[in-house]
Amino acid sequence: MGKDQTAVAGPSFPRFILWEIIGIAGFLHILQFAPANDSTPLFFLANAVVFVAVYPTLYFFNQLNIPAVLKYLMSPLSVVLRIILMVSCFVWVTYIFYASGYLLGNVSCYSIFKNYYFFLAPFFVFDYFVLVEHLWGVSKSNFTFWASVGTLSDSVSGIVGGFYLGRVLNEKWGMFFGDDDIRALIWIIFVLIGVAAVVWFGNKTRKG
Repeated sequence: MGKDQTAVAGPSFPRFILWEIIGIAGFLHILQFAPANDSTPLFFLANAVVFVAVYPTLYFFNQLNIPAVLKYLMSPLSVVLRIILMVSCFVWVTYIFYASGYLLGNVSCYSIFKNYYFFLAPFFVFDYFVLVEHLWGVSKSNFTFWASVGTLSDSVSGIVGGFYLGRVLNEKWGMFFGDDDIRALIWIIFVLIGVAAVVWFGNKTRKG
């Protein structure tokens, strides 16, 4: 069967404006609240600039009515921009943990994302393509407003489910997995898997 047209829509300009405003607000937050004598926020500032520049470029590239042959020839540019945005999203998540100082047990989530990004990347990539791209309006099939609300609800359920499953695993058998950093890494992986599984299943149920 074909896709459910009530769940899929074309790119939404208000959605584009919303994410650009969030990107700019994030830039201002980094600028305003960055600790003195710490060079780390400069990296996050650079990422914010990249997002604010690349996101609209990819957004409008996807909407251009250009000949199919020309669009095909330019497709490598689209792929590069999508990869840049995916990396930017990972850095934004890392910044959220950096700014909040959120801990899993005695371990900073920021340090896990910073030091173990290679292990987190495969799970994050799947989350990105089944969730974030659709919400940003830069995928090949973007969600309507209500489908986006449902997807966000699914992602919250996945976060909660993965979080508690990871906590149970950590509390009961964490001693077998090594030191606190490795246990926190596995905990975060369970959260990412939870999001991917629930969102993927929810997306399937919203399609014919």
